[in-house]
Amino acid sequence: MTENTELGTNWDSFVKMLLHRLDIPTKTDINILHNRLDKLEQLIYQKQSGAKKNTRRRTTKQKSASSIVLDVIANHPKGTDFKTIKAATGFDEKKLRNIIFRLDKIKKIQRVNRGIYKKI
Repeated sequence: MTENTELGTNWDSFVKMLLHRLDIPTKTDINILHNRLDKLEQLIYQKQSGAKKNTRRRTTKQKSASSIVLDVIANHPKGTDFKTIKAATGFDEKKLRNIIFRLDKIKKIQRVNRGIYKKI
């Protein structure tokens, strides 16, 4: 019986030596690598989620198209024409007409004459 345990011990040491010489990873080596990868992934995720939060704080709220048009009209107390509004905003004609229609409908602006608007 002592001979069997010696053979088992020799066999185990032979396999370990062979794995080491051929540079083959063992199960424990693979588990250690998995744990390290998990830690790295968690660090990357924390940095990405932290970066997203910071970018949200830094962004400023943009004005809506209607508020931009309303500001342009408000700058001309006697009223302004369609061409002036279009030149100041840079919006295309259809978008601008829709905005002016909505602003008139909710009583934010008043049509003085055809194509001339002023803020109420």
